[in-house]
Amino acid sequence: MRFIIQIAALSLLLFATSCRTMVLANKTININQGDPKSRVMEIMGTPEDRQFKGKYEIWQYCITGAGFGYHDYRAIWMVDGKVIGITSYKDRTPASSCEGHFKSFNIEDAPDFILEIRQR
Repeated sequence: MRFIIQIAALSLLLFATSCRTMVLANKTININQGDPKSRVMEIMGTPEDRQFKGKYEIWQYCITGAGFGYHDYRAIWMVDGKVIGITSYKDRTPASSCEGHFKSFNIEDAPDFILEIRQR
């Protein structure tokens, strides 16, 4: 009987953690290129990290313990207040929270950034 209770508890724990694996993916699937900041805020809420330079801005979101041993992150790139792309990544730092593990992005890595094109 005790063994059955342990198996049930473990199954419940695995089920609870597996449900979080798609939280950010299910939200960001509703964000499209060209959506304004207000739409992103409506779907995702207040960003947990924000970076900007000039007309470029990156909002980042995280789910702690999204899967077994990792945190799930989404970075939403915007130019002039409109979405231009979404980047996803994971962090596997053990026994940690999302804070302090957000990536610092370079604006040059933006999905539509053109550094300079020269004819030779």
